[in-house]
Amino acid sequence: MEIKINKLYFAWQEDKEIEFLEQRAAEGLFLTRAGFGVYWFKQGEPRKVSYQLDFKGFNNRISESEYLQLYEDSGWEKAATFGSWYYFMKEKTQEPDESIFNDNHSKKVKYRRLLFFLLLTGFPLYYQAILYYPLVDRDALVFPSFYSIFRVIVGVLVIIHFFALIKIASIYLKTGKDIKE
Repeated sequence: MEIKINKLYFAWQEDKEIEFLEQRAAEGLFLTRAGFGVYWFKQGEPRKVSYQLDFKGFNNRISESEYLQLYEDSGWEKAATFGSWYYFMKEKTQEPDESIFNDNHSKKVKYRRLLFFLLLTGFPLYYQAILYYPLVDRDALVFPSFYSIFRVIVGVLVIIHFFALIKIASIYLKTGKDIKE
């Protein structure tokens, strides 16, 4: 039986999301699918499981089967995917560090892929907000026209996107400063 839980996390809240997933595993719920703010779990015997997330992005230099094989060789199995996010899990052991990222360089590479993705996907939003809207006829922006509603939606998305860029960039810079090699 699958159980659906709605819980919203953002990319900069990765630690909270992992903690949420590990708590569910301790209750006997194991991740099978993930979506935007939605998680599907299968029921089983409660056990201690570690979860880790990776963002593959546009990395086409390695096939998905080779990508997954890298983690399987380290004992991680794919639990779910959501877009370019991959959720991996494995049984907890006595080893202190159970991360798929064993050094800061690999963490930085993950956040660099995420930043590149955000910049690329944010370009249409910023184009609309910075270059297009100043050129739109003022009469077309009178509420409740399509352009006025669209402008509000784009404005909200720009603010959220810019906030995400700042949060991920700060994590990226912090990762470079934390020496854990």
